[in-house]
Amino acid sequence: MKHGPEIELCGVALRYGQQPVLSEMNHRFRAGQCHLIMGPNGGGKTSLLRSIMGLTPFDGKITLHWPSEAKQRIGYVPQKALFESSLPISVLDFMLLNISRAPLFLQKWLPSYASHQALAYQTLARVGMEQRAHLRLGQLSGGELQRVMFAQALWHEPELLILDEPATGMDEQGVQYLEQLMAQLVEQGVTLLAVHHDISAVKRILQHTPGQVHVVNRAMVDSGNVQQVLSVDKLERLFQHHSQQRLFERGKAA
Repeated sequence: MKHGPEIELCGVALRYGQQPVLSEMNHRFRAGQCHLIMGPNGGGKTSLLRSIMGLTPFDGKITLHWPSEAKQRIGYVPQKALFESSLPISVLDFMLLNISRAPLFLQKWLPSYASHQALAYQTLARVGMEQRAHLRLGQLSGGELQRVMFAQALWHEPELLILDEPATGMDEQGVQYLEQLMAQLVEQGVTLLAVHHDISAVKRILQHTPGQVHVVNRAMVDSGNVQQVLSVDKLERLFQHHSQQRLFERGKAA
């Protein structure tokens, strides 16, 4: 069993130059639940995640309330990872670099090489990428690369997992791996925060997984269970540039 933290925001505000991005956010993300963050483009969703991880300066206070048993491990999958196609690093090399933090030319000389390699294959299997371990990162499709990024966030068994649009570029099989893993991790006690744009996927994920939807548009506009937050009336007010019927047909919220 893992021990994810509760996350408390107190007066969190952020601006880039003179442009306000987040304004006076006071909110709690409950421990051990799946929190899906939605909202229009430019509404501050990614900035919120980066603030929680301490990667962006902000005003106010963010507190991670870790249980005493927690190892305080955090995993992160960015919105998009780009690798030069000619970069001579395989998927396996990339995983080993993350696991051992040692230069590639030293990997095979490490006493822990065999165990690190086994862990890399085991973690890649969780996202259905173990058969692609020999390929260079630049040879992967966007969806396959996103799965590898998900694997690098999982190998150390995080108790807080932060995902920024994790399904970007994924095919149907990749989305299935992602959603199954998200459900399994929350069941194990992980606190999971993910930016998501697909209304249908959000409803599907939260159908059997304990969690909430949070709508961010420079502030915390709404938060609660999926039926309350993703009502037609509320979404129509938030996304005024689309008719609500078209939004639900396409399954996209931004």
